[in-house]
Amino acid sequence: MGAGEEILGRVDSERERFLSQHKQAAEAFIAQKRYEAAERIAGLVLKRERDVRRTLTDKIDAVVCHRVVGPIILVGAIYAFYELSIVQGYKITAYTWPLLAAFRDFCASFLPSPGLVFDPILRTVPLGVIDGIVAVLNYIPIFLILFSLIAIMEDSGYMARVAFILDRIFRNFGLHGQSALPMILSGVFVGGCAIPGVMACRAIKDQRAKLATILICPLMNCLAKIPLYVLLVGMFFAAHKGIIMFFISTITIIIALSVSKILSLTVLRKAETAPFVLEMPAYHVPTVGGVLRRCLERTWLFVKKIITIVVAVTLIIYVLMNVPGIGKDRKVDFQNQFDGYVKTFFKKIGKDNPYADLFAGANLSKFAIYWDDYKKAKMGAKGKEAKKAIDDTFKERNSEFFKIVKRGRYVVDGRKVTDKYARKVHKAYKKLHSKRNKIKREIKEETIIGSVMGRIGRFIEPVTSYAGFNWRINIALISSFAAKENSVATLGSIYQSPPGEKEKTLGARMKEKETGWTPLHALAIILFMTMYPPCIPTLLMVKLEANTRWALFATFYPIVLGSIIAILVFTGGSLLGLSGIQAMIAFYLLALGITVSMAFIKKNPESTVT
Repeated sequence: MGAGEEILGRVDSERERFLSQHKQAAEAFIAQKRYEAAERIAGLVLKRERDVRRTLTDKIDAVVCHRVVGPIILVGAIYAFYELSIVQGYKITAYTWPLLAAFRDFCASFLPSPGLVFDPILRTVPLGVIDGIVAVLNYIPIFLILFSLIAIMEDSGYMARVAFILDRIFRNFGLHGQSALPMILSGVFVGGCAIPGVMACRAIKDQRAKLATILICPLMNCLAKIPLYVLLVGMFFAAHKGIIMFFISTITIIIALSVSKILSLTVLRKAETAPFVLEMPAYHVPTVGGVLRRCLERTWLFVKKIITIVVAVTLIIYVLMNVPGIGKDRKVDFQNQFDGYVKTFFKKIGKDNPYADLFAGANLSKFAIYWDDYKKAKMGAKGKEAKKAIDDTFKERNSEFFKIVKRGRYVVDGRKVTDKYARKVHKAYKKLHSKRNKIKREIKEETIIGSVMGRIGRFIEPVTSYAGFNWRINIALISSFAAKENSVATLGSIYQSPPGEKEKTLGARMKEKETGWTPLHALAIILFMTMYPPCIPTLLMVKLEANTRWALFATFYPIVLGSIIAILVFTGGSLLGLSGIQAMIAFYLLALGITVSMAFIKKNPESTVT
């Protein structure tokens, strides 16, 4: 028994020595030499015509898979990919947002009317969920372009070439070409999903590469992360959308390769390895029908996910952001404060004002709704005819209210009339409206701060502030643990538009609230999200493909890694006085330098080859 163990030990030692010298497993080396010998013998005994024509696929591969030109083409393809999908797709959202805002208003019309100070719960809860969903659905145009481009690359056969090109790089980081497909599915090109990516790892025979790939797949840019990326890029890097999205895509690969190498040298050093074999298909021209079908299928899967998981999680998060709510004493304080403003309003318009009786009892609430509806309608109107149609509609709805919202200037029997009493009421109510919105914002702020999620967000804020995260961002990040789409959905619920104002985009609402934010804040948030732990369904898949221990490891190591990176970028960038773009370039070069250095570190000799 002792002699047998000694022999096996010497065999393993010789195998590792061979692997270290030749950078290739002995089995793969022997197979390669057999093929070379067979090809040499065939060359001696077979006669071939000199005018053997190369196929179109061979000619294209000579360029696309070239050792030098191939990676350059790949980088260019990735940049064009993001320029078309993100930059051009973002422009389309300017046309889809008014439709979604109209849908939101349509849904709101079926809910109980808003209160002067406190809105009914049957209104606030549904609107909170709707705001979250609408914020995510606004990015569907980007997804449609994204999935179309992915389908074109897959159907044309270029994806297999990507795996071939990347294998030359991956093999230096404990991975190989078979890791390319799971990473592509997970989102090497923005728009993947880690669930099928982890599932695809089961085809990898190399256990070390399999586990390393499973653990880095969640670091890729899955589809659910895109809304937050696009939101922040549109807010702070509008002039550099393509460059920033290219940075996001490539920095995740760069960091993932470093992580894979570290894992291969440490916790995975004893895992078994195996050679990589790839069959590349011929090039094909994608069909319009095939591209559209796959594009629509993937987009529909995303929409269904929003309808199910995101709705459920958004509802839970909304409740946690409003429980336990403000106390009775504070409610009384806010109500008394508003009542004081109402008294001032009546005092300013005067008892002798003929319009004073219009606001008796519940009529003030009715006028508030009328005012909000009119202002919102006028903001969305374009052209004189559209504005005149709105005036006619609201005049028919309530002619007396109409005189007030028109500042006392209206037309009677073809002649212009100036009503000083209506103008006086308009001026007084405008101030009351401003005070009312201020109170509502204070109520919402106190409600969120005192809620369960608010307390958690504020509790960890002293630490996350080094990364530039305030308690609102903390809430959004915590909510996205179940599903990444919830980050934007939660922000949509937190940054709601005040009543009576035009429904603005989420980015515009956030900019109004977070006046101190800079591109450096956005960059830190983006980098943290790139490293964020996988969603719950992905963790379940990791448990299935690996085990519970690896699933727990996949949960916690990205949090630590993401926190270190975000703090390094934000705090370091702030101390050095760097702008967002400068910090991005500096971090990119740093990460790239570390990754390139790791490629030259030799593999640990404790693994076995099967």
